[in-house]
Amino acid sequence: MRYLVITINHSHAGFFAYVNFALNQIIYAEKHNLIPVVNFGPISGNGVNAYYDAKYGENIWDYYFSPVAEISFEALQARVKEPNDPLSHDDIVTLSVGQLWKIHCREPDSIYPYPHGMHNTAVINHDWYQQQRKKSYRLINDYIKVKSNILQKVDNFYDAHFSAHKILGIHMRGTDKGTANVRESLMRIIKPEEYYSHINEYIQIHPACRIFVATDQKQFLQRMINKYGERVLSYNSIRSDGYRSVFEKQDGQGYLKGEEVLIDTLLLSRCDYLIKCTSAVGEFAQYFNPLLQCIDLNLINYREDFFTKIHVKLKRKIHLLFIKVITLLK
Repeated sequence: MRYLVITINHSHAGFFAYVNFALNQIIYAEKHNLIPVVNFGPISGNGVNAYYDAKYGENIWDYYFSPVAEISFEALQARVKEPNDPLSHDDIVTLSVGQLWKIHCREPDSIYPYPHGMHNTAVINHDWYQQQRKKSYRLINDYIKVKSNILQKVDNFYDAHFSAHKILGIHMRGTDKGTANVRESLMRIIKPEEYYSHINEYIQIHPACRIFVATDQKQFLQRMINKYGERVLSYNSIRSDGYRSVFEKQDGQGYLKGEEVLIDTLLLSRCDYLIKCTSAVGEFAQYFNPLLQCIDLNLINYREDFFTKIHVKLKRKIHLLFIKVITLLK
């Protein structure tokens, strides 16, 4: 057998961009009769892997997940070094930067958590999202096995806060949302106030419900608490009070940031209903739970107005300039 070593070709990527890269390369591996092996090391293509922490090992995939097939990258390397093992470097495939971009952006069979690449100008509706979700369900079930210590933390939170109540899940994306090269109306930050009417409708139907909020923005969580008080639940996570995303800050907490966003997403997947914005986190919550129903406020409040386009484009340019400066200073 031959093996595909799954990598990522760029840094400054959120946690589920890494998982998405893995899923799409697993699709490639299946097509080409290759055994997939994930290796997300200290460097991700053109920069630092935001979730790398040497204390936990060299491969961040192993921090959070079991090997996607029957062998880890570490074990694969050991086999290649073993003189009596018939496996050689010729049996190991690693895709080029160009091939990775093609799989990520221009391959029809790939999974797109939101419309980008070849879908950047497509008609986007519920059916489009359902097509992407259907592709993910089998892959998640067959290949993505979360580590037991992380699942235990999810179970503990669920038992303590979810089990006796209807739970409305809320995913709110702040900080650097809008910097991806995606149509501006889908990258617009949805403020807490836009969630309120939908939350109120759910409360009318389920008066005793609780609200689980997953967000990267401190102020958004506080506004939800100010509005809904003791109904609001949240997992104790690192959040940002400014423009920079949590994962972009190199503060020595790489492992913890990955664990927290994974736990947030798994908890969202266990909610009874989800209100979200356009983001990989909310989509992966549905990939983990095919029965989870949701609404996407970027989609139902789609705006093509001039101000939205200018605001998001300006933010994107500032972010790209910031990345260039950071790269030059390294």
